[in-house]
Amino acid sequence: MTPRALAALLPLVGLVAFLLGTLLAFAARAALFGRPHTPDIEKRQHTILAKFFQEWWIWLWGPVERLCVRLGISPDAITLASTLVAAGAAVLLGFGWLSLGGWVFLFGASFDFIDGRVARATGRVTRAGAFLDSTLDRVGELLVFGGLAVTFRGSAVLFAALAAAGASLLVSYARARGESLGADEAARVGGMQRPERIVVTGVACALSPLADAAWGAGAGRAVVGSALAALAALATATAARRTFVIYRALRRADPAVAARPPFRLADVFRLDATRRRKAAR
Repeated sequence: MTPRALAALLPLVGLVAFLLGTLLAFAARAALFGRPHTPDIEKRQHTILAKFFQEWWIWLWGPVERLCVRLGISPDAITLASTLVAAGAAVLLGFGWLSLGGWVFLFGASFDFIDGRVARATGRVTRAGAFLDSTLDRVGELLVFGGLAVTFRGSAVLFAALAAAGASLLVSYARARGESLGADEAARVGGMQRPERIVVTGVACALSPLADAAWGAGAGRAVVGSALAALAALATATAARRTFVIYRALRRADPAVAARPPFRLADVFRLDATRRRKAAR
């Protein structure tokens, strides 16, 4: 590796070292005083991303959250700011600046994690805010996948980016529709949810220069493409499983279905035999 390339990687290495240091500090704190149990995280029973890492990220952003509460910043303003940052990340990704775009995306998505916490801490939880948050979450994700689709146009990775965008929308829609019909618990199943999608996309892009440094030019883009393909596959599986589980839960709860006797194959043969006897008379 040339000195120039090494110098370009130093800020990235420093940032990664800082994050690893805070992770070790949080692990030591959890070992001494116990891991925090955030209700929003605890209710996510099905997740690929370990709850420990989610708690660490919330702890890391705790000072920013408390500052927003102290300054009286509106949760809706935080939501809008997160979307604007995601739009900036999409522009960077569209121009091919994968690492910078990935870090900006992770930064903006972190604000999206604290808007609800600020709303609860300040007593400003509203249905309008929840609707705005959910809608702009989808907008931010689509913008980022759109930026990746632009930078990978003309290659097979384009289809992975589009598939990841479509599968992510299906996962979110299945949950929203399931919850609106009363299947709240069933609507939360599946591992590739929004936090996981953010981590897979953001980290793959942010650390792509390390792959270039380790395996040569073009390795970083290959890593991002592989991450998008894996995300698309896992998100599709999550959407399919969530759809099946929600359908089954709603069907069991439907009074018309619950009153119907269970289907038995033996009844079909018994009915057919009865019909044949009547026809023979």
